[in-house]
Amino acid sequence: MNITLQARQLEHVMQFFQESKDEVLKGLFPFMENTLEEAIDMFKETLEPDATSYGKIICVDDNYIGDVWCYCIDEVEDKHCFLSIVIFDKHYWHKGIGGKVLEEFCGEIAEKYAIHKICAFTYKHNVASKRLLEKVGFTCKEEFIDDGIPSYYLEKDLVI
Repeated sequence: MNITLQARQLEHVMQFFQESKDEVLKGLFPFMENTLEEAIDMFKETLEPDATSYGKIICVDDNYIGDVWCYCIDEVEDKHCFLSIVIFDKHYWHKGIGGKVLEEFCGEIAEKYAIHKICAFTYKHNVASKRLLEKVGFTCKEEFIDDGIPSYYLEKDLVI
């Protein structure tokens, strides 16, 4: 299994938009409710030099299976960003792909941006997501309710 991170292209944004309508995925991840046009506009913003979000696609043997990205990148005040990963192709769940991807992507954003920590949220019932984040060095800092859903806030400190 050859796992790679590749540049996001417009066709990936359109496919991810469709994949994110899956009811199982919607129950596990807090997707933004937006239109395809809004998703495309957000993608175009990531291509700007002063973008505050950055992402890659996850491929296995050159098959697009999900996305990993960071957003709310703050290199000035809080020196952090937020992280999200979604493997929408359920055939690739629980195969260790997320851990490999997060290790690589966290290293990449730590080199690319002047940040001191990476933050993440996950729903409490998404046990696999919390385990994955903890496996790659995130620590649970808080439990809270998000739109009526019990959730976790986690952080990963970067070596400075």
